[in-house]
Amino acid sequence: MTVHRKIKLIKFLRILLTILLIPVLLIYLLLIIPEYSACSGALFEGEKAKDIWGATVDCSGENQAVSKGFFQMFTILTGCLSLLLIVLSLVHFNLKKRTTTND
Repeated sequence: MTVHRKIKLIKFLRILLTILLIPVLLIYLLLIIPEYSACSGALFEGEKAKDIWGATVDCSGENQAVSKGFFQMFTILTGCLSLLLIVLSLVHFNLKKRTTTND
């Protein structure tokens, strides 16, 4: 595989990863974090809290466990996708720099 084909492949993977990361990041920032942080200060079972959007969130034990699970899952997913995108970007720029210095 030539260097130019590798660059094209990595560029395609970066675009694909960006398209995948944007909706995951939006769901994480706009839905998961507000609900998780609304119930983080709940002291009693069955307490209700309001998130930053003004919606009422039920902070019962079961809902808190599900909310915490979603928060942890989306944190790991967002972190891994972001790290993979950063690594692919570094490899892409390194290959691109190497081809321009050799020409």
